[in-house]
Parts: sequence; C-alpha cells; structure tokens
Amino acid sequence: MLVMPLSGCARGDLIKSQYSWIWPYLATATYIALMTALARASDISYLLFPELGALASVVFADPLSSWARSPKLLVLTPVFTAVPGVLLTRTLPYGPIAVILDLAICLLVIRALRSPVIPAISAGVLPLVLGITSWLYPLAILVGTGGLALIVMLRAHLMPLPARAQVSPLVATIPTLVAPNPWLGRVPWLLPLAVFLLGALAMVQLLGSNLVLYPPLLVIAWEMLAHADECPWQGRSLSVLAVTGGAAVAGVSLVLALGVSPLAAFLAVLVTALLLRLVRLRCAPAFGLALLPFIIPNPTLAYPLLTLAGTAWLLLVVKLDQILRIRFCNPQ
Repeated sequence: MLVMPLSGCARGDLIKSQYSWIWPYLATATYIALMTALARASDISYLLFPELGALASVVFADPLSSWARSPKLLVLTPVFTAVPGVLLTRTLPYGPIAVILDLAICLLVIRALRSPVIPAISAGVLPLVLGITSWLYPLAILVGTGGLALIVMLRAHLMPLPARAQVSPLVATIPTLVAPNPWLGRVPWLLPLAVFLLGALAMVQLLGSNLVLYPPLLVIAWEMLAHADECPWQGRSLSVLAVTGGAAVAGVSLVLALGVSPLAAFLAVLVTALLLRLVRLRCAPAFGLALLPFIIPNPTLAYPLLTLAGTAWLLLVVKLDQILRIRFCNPQ
C-alpha cells in the first residue's frame, strides 16, 4: 500500500492540532506566575488563591464555558463566599459546626447568585482551614478573579466568536461545574455528604491536621455527590486519586525546592496539566491542590499524605453511595 507523505502545511497542521491542548495551560501557568510575583511583591500571599488555577484553566481552554460567559459571577462569587468564611473564622473555632455552617452559607450564596462558579466553595472554606482572619483575604481574591475576568472580556472583544450560543465541543469534557438544576430539591446527596463531612472531620482530629479536609476536596465532593450525572470525573476514582496525589506532591516539592516563586507556581500548573493529560482526566480542582502549598505556612512532605487520606475517604463514600443506590433502586 502506497502512503503519500504529508506536505509541509499538513505536517504543521497535524503538529498544531496535537499540541493545541497545551496553550490554555501555558496561559494558566503564566497568569498564576504573575499572581505569585504580585503576592511576593505585596507580601499578601492570599493573592495566589489556589482555586484561581482551576478557574483559569477552564476559562482559557473554553471561551464558551459557563465561567467564561459569566465574568461578573466569576469575579463576585468567590468574594461573596470568602467574606462569611473570614467572619466564621474570627468567631468560631474550627470544628463540625463551623465547617458545616460555612459550607451551607457558600451553597446558599451560589444559589442566590445563580452562579455556576462552584469553586467559590473553596474560597469560603479556606479561611477556616488555614485560620485566615484578615479582611484583606476577600480583597485579594477580588484582585485575582477580577484580573481573570478582565482577560476573558478582553478576549471576547478582540476575538468574538461567530456563534456564542453554539455548544463548544469542549463543554462536555471540561468541568465547568454548572449547577442549572434546582439542587436544593435534590436531596439524595444530603446523607452521603453528611457521612463524608463527619468522617473527614473525624480524620482531621485523628491525624491532627485541617488539611485532610482541604478546600478543593469540598468542590470535588459536591460535584461527585450532588451532580453525579454531569461530573466529568465520576467513575474515575483511581485517576482522581493519582492526579490529586501527584498534584499535591508536585506543589509541595516545588515550594520546598524553589520557594514561593513565580517559577515554582508556573511549573506546578504545568505538572498538574501533564498529569491530567496523561490519564485523560478533566478535574480542574487538581490545580488547587498543586497551588495550596504556596499559601500554607511552612508546608511539609506530610501534605500529600494528608490530602490523599481525605480524597480516599471521599472516593470510598461515593462508591458506597453508588452501591446502596443500585441495591435500593433494584432490589431484585
């Protein structure tokens, strides 16, 4: 069989299509590196809000994602959940009451705003986990999300899409974490979420670290339990465990080796992107795991083990919930 060689233009197009996936991640890594430099220059570490990596990775990859099409909500939702997070941290000690109340407020804020920006949960819980009591925290988040929204609006102005109502081919695979359904009426998630929270809080006490219930884990849990049908990483437990564990190792290792520097943040994003690409998984909260060590005071190599314990517990609860649903829905 005679195989015709590709022309120079065809080879160029093939290479361009094979490596097109990397450009949104390079843009994300560059933006996070710039925020890291700003955080160092201003001595405000919270400017590097960990879930900013998750938000940037999605809006840069898909201009038609719900986050990219809602720049105002992209800016305001994390800020509006951060404020009660700081308030609760200033008034209540870390524990079941504070965590559950914080999570409930975050979900109510998201619902009230009709916002698709579910990673705002992480913005609300982070103050409790790290003991952040400064009112600079919501303002720092506003800088990060505001800059991202400006880039999104500038891109829409300079490169208008011919059919913005058309569904993007990436929408089905990129976890935009849309919550269009009346989820307050969908209560099957309530019991497994409660079991997960109580078990995770018990592990926090047992292992002596709030990082077991790290903020992006609540985003992962909400999507797997409340939006199981739409969750892009549902049914990929081993991949989720591998990527989140790898992202945590990469993040803390880079911080210990290079310090909280723009280069370390840039590499942390790229390593996480490569891990996601390697296992063909779309799980934006993994970027939050890689970036969390950049704002943890004196992170250690115990960080990946603590987060791995929390992730493993969540995946066990999700699996048990699936088994019980199948058994009760199909008793025969």
